[in-house]
Amino acid sequence: MKTKGEFSMYKRILLILVVVLLFSSFSSCTISNDLNDNSLQNTASQYSDDVMDSGPVKSGTINLFCTTPDSLNPLLTNKATVQDITKLIFEGLVRLDNDQKPIPDLCDKWSVSSDALIWTFHVRDNVYWQDKQQLTAEDVEFTIQTLMNPLVTSVYKPNIQNIATFAAIDRNTIRIFLKKPDSFTAEMMTFPIIPKHYYVGEDILKSKKNMIPVGTGPYKFISIDSKNLILSANEIWWNKDSEKIYNLQLPYISEINIKILENSNDAISLFQTRDVDLTPVATGDSGKYSGRSDLIIKKYPSKDFDFIALNMAKPAFKDKIVRQAIAFAIDRDKLISDCLSGDATISDLPVIPGIWLNDTNTNTYDFDLLKSKDMLNQDGWKEDNSGILYKYINGIWTQLNFNIMINENNIIRRNIAAKIAEQLKIIGIKVNVVNVKTTDEMSRINSKQYDLAILGVRTSSIPDFSYMYSTSEILTGNNIAGYSNPMVDTYLQQLRFTSDDNSKRAIFTNLKNIIEDEVPYIGLYFYDNAIICNKNIRGELIPNSWDIYNDITKWYIAKTK
Repeated sequence: MKTKGEFSMYKRILLILVVVLLFSSFSSCTISNDLNDNSLQNTASQYSDDVMDSGPVKSGTINLFCTTPDSLNPLLTNKATVQDITKLIFEGLVRLDNDQKPIPDLCDKWSVSSDALIWTFHVRDNVYWQDKQQLTAEDVEFTIQTLMNPLVTSVYKPNIQNIATFAAIDRNTIRIFLKKPDSFTAEMMTFPIIPKHYYVGEDILKSKKNMIPVGTGPYKFISIDSKNLILSANEIWWNKDSEKIYNLQLPYISEINIKILENSNDAISLFQTRDVDLTPVATGDSGKYSGRSDLIIKKYPSKDFDFIALNMAKPAFKDKIVRQAIAFAIDRDKLISDCLSGDATISDLPVIPGIWLNDTNTNTYDFDLLKSKDMLNQDGWKEDNSGILYKYINGIWTQLNFNIMINENNIIRRNIAAKIAEQLKIIGIKVNVVNVKTTDEMSRINSKQYDLAILGVRTSSIPDFSYMYSTSEILTGNNIAGYSNPMVDTYLQQLRFTSDDNSKRAIFTNLKNIIEDEVPYIGLYFYDNAIICNKNIRGELIPNSWDIYNDITKWYIAKTK
């Protein structure tokens, strides 16, 4: 088990890995592209038939894809596309709705003690595994035990790190005792539940049953070979009658044919030949598909958030007015339009705008050049002979002349930095773009050898951002700005202790107001993800960053004329 210091260091390493991953992936998307734009236009003209949509029908096959599975046990696979597919077969106690709010799934209710340390989940009575065995609390207990196995490496491991002990109290009740209070525990319970009875006498790490999954979800496993994984509608799915239309039970689509690919990039080619009905597209590439009549594009904010870190040790950045003025002077709409083809969502904070806790789409720092100039003028900053603003701070002549550091491999951030330099020059702030190697970037951040830096973090499905703003995260966490505010620390703690939704929203609003006023970081945007799908796929197509196939049970295949 990790100590607090080790866990904080783990989070810092995770941030570094995410930053490096984003650098390499975005760079490759920009430099190379296997698609020919002329062929895209030609394909559109080939498939311009109109769709005859008379509403939901229960039939048909949808073609999806995944890379070669390492395991179809959702706790064991480390491949993102396989994880997406296993969500069709398995379910969690809790799921996140479209607003990132936890709602009951395999449980029908939960309760929490007043100190937020003891959580009790009640498992539904009417849920059966696809081999017709009934789901019980012992399956949940077995799943948590599996995740706690030190030999198991799983993407869901962080979900159970705060669990001290747990037990199935009876057939329908699982009780969980935490190490420390956490009001976001329900969000943690979204990991898939696996069947205890199915693995009796098996070494779960070596069992062949991992490739023949049995779940509780809307689709069940039928077969797999080197080219295809076949799923069909689960006729005993517990939620099949939840939204009956014309007496049609969910899911509407009868079969899912999953193409097994060596590389997920091959899905685009298969989409062009209509061998795959849906595929993600790279950030910044969704514009290539706009105007096409043969497909549907759905964009949504990813978990990847970019921001500007300010070295708060610099005398100029200790002045809150300077930080605010810079934020007002950056035209984020133009950055997104010019450098990201519109594929990003502006955000001041590392919390997706529009989710239930952050249910406003307004930002404090909308572009306002006049306000920025006036703030700096009122704060005593004046232009020198070169047009750069200066001011005497504690008797020392201080210019607003900074370096902005970016990774040399990230072309998107290089372009963003150049645009920011142009924008800040208008108000008398000189910015020099400095490209550094990946290996040097975080060492410079840690040693405070920078003025400004464009960085990124991959947020979780839990809207908690203490890792960037808590005083306790300064030395061993990701609070690289060194920001400290006792009131913010108090609110962050209250957010973890408070289970009432209205109280949590009020606490979050107070947090947001303080942080946005003090601007320890300048938030830029969440990158947008996108999917494209054939136009005959209809229904509630609402992908999100925590489930690309969100509400697939309500999709259906409309006929073409």
